[in-house]
Amino acid sequence: MAYDNEITFGGKVLNVTSVTPVKTQKTTKQKIGKSVAQIRIIGLNTQQWELSVSGYILGTTSANKDTNRSNLEALDDADAHAWVDGLHNGTYIVTNLKFDDTGETVHTHYAYSFKLVEE
Repeated sequence: MAYDNEITFGGKVLNVTSVTPVKTQKTTKQKIGKSVAQIRIIGLNTQQWELSVSGYILGTTSANKDTNRSNLEALDDADAHAWVDGLHNGTYIVTNLKFDDTGETVHTHYAYSFKLVEE
């Protein structure tokens, strides 16, 4: 099994430069506004994937690049969305979305990173 050539999240194609998967103790998730609380349950004998993802956003124009960024930001809503990469396919929730907006890159691309927690 290998990563797909095209990685999608919430139906949006992402330019991913790295994915770091980690298996952790399964948690119960509770949505609180636009964030998610993870509650550890004693005796729960299952695990979940947590993926640390980084990449970049491009666009054919400056406006298109900004739209593509807005599409990713919209997925940071504490709801589960489909992640398809060929290895860790499933529904995941975004936590800790970050953009590296530096003057050297903001005109050509946006670098991003976020963590996904399996639903």
